[in-house]
Amino acid sequence: MKDFPDIVTLRLTSKCNNNCKYCYAGPTTNKGDMSFQKLERLFRLFHDKGAKAVVLGGGEPLLRGDFDKILLELKKHNLQIYLDTNGDLFFNHEKPILENVEQLGLPIDFPDTSYRNPENLSNILKILDYLKQHKKRPKIRIGTVVTQDNIAHLPEIGELIRDYPVDLWKLYEFIPQYGNALKNKASLEVGEQAFIAAANAAKKRFSKYFRVLISKRKSRTNAYFFIDSDGLVFMPIDKKGFCGYLDIGDVFEEDIVERWEMHVRKTKYLRNAWFTFDQNSAPKT
Repeated sequence: MKDFPDIVTLRLTSKCNNNCKYCYAGPTTNKGDMSFQKLERLFRLFHDKGAKAVVLGGGEPLLRGDFDKILLELKKHNLQIYLDTNGDLFFNHEKPILENVEQLGLPIDFPDTSYRNPENLSNILKILDYLKQHKKRPKIRIGTVVTQDNIAHLPEIGELIRDYPVDLWKLYEFIPQYGNALKNKASLEVGEQAFIAAANAAKKRFSKYFRVLISKRKSRTNAYFFIDSDGLVFMPIDKKGFCGYLDIGDVFEEDIVERWEMHVRKTKYLRNAWFTFDQNSAPKT
């Protein structure tokens, strides 16, 4: 088997405790999840085949009963851990996250509410207050999907998070990809120029407090090594009228990396990976 790319994204589960208006999934998504034994095998493979870091997402990864064991298993294989979570279950796992995660991704949709549930923003702010008290902590990345609902509120979100130890604010252009996102496209989608203008204004205003990264829709097509919760490698595709996923094959198949390389845009992959996770190693092209 050929070596894996440096950074791979793994959905630990398809299950979620929320039903976000802009999510690609929706409430009925429930693929099978790999067992812990299968994940052990996968993490050994990551280590043996050159992966350096794993982005853990979902669904909601903290719903897994073996989440803490998963973090320790990844660390056993010297893999860096980047965790994306909605934050609602953080305080069931705060110690292993604090000790093992290099970067923590948390969502903020509005300055005073959330797409997720009535308590979500309060939960996120409690996490930020908690991390403020710890010198040794993960880097903090705040993610905001820009929609018609919140585009006018980006300055207020920036003012909110500048009081916390945020390292990166990542602004995502909305993509109508399956599930609720596709169903709510008409009420959520923002034009490309409007997104870029609002995101650039936020970047200009808040870059002195933390890095602001603008994630355009076109920069995210053919740009990731995603592994679904059941072990299927896939890639988001958004071009020529198609907005969805390209299934590539099972992660344990001998030629899986070669098949992925047939479709990936390497420069996009590198820019997405390194500008988000390691600014000092970001490629110049």
